[in-house]
Amino acid sequence: MTHPVKEFIAKTRLTQNAFAVLHGISFQRLKDCLYGYTASIPQKIISVMIQNGYNAKDVQAQYLKWRRWKAEQELHSPSAATEGRTNP
Repeated sequence: MTHPVKEFIAKTRLTQNAFAVLHGISFQRLKDCLYGYTASIPQKIISVMIQNGYNAKDVQAQYLKWRRWKAEQELHSPSAATEGRTNP
């Protein structure tokens, strides 16, 4: 499962830091999105993606799908049982 924002940044051949600086995006906000801490892709990031030919609705849907997948992976990880996140 791929993260649409990570994939987009990789296509730009920029570092995450350079991407944030060039587009006036808070580095912390970008990181929050990349880790799946935001409920959706922040508007500034979506705007940059739209300018580069992406469809906002499709990208948001892909992000939400990735976010659910990531949560399920964490829930079923071996460390989840030792951290009390699953029922034995």
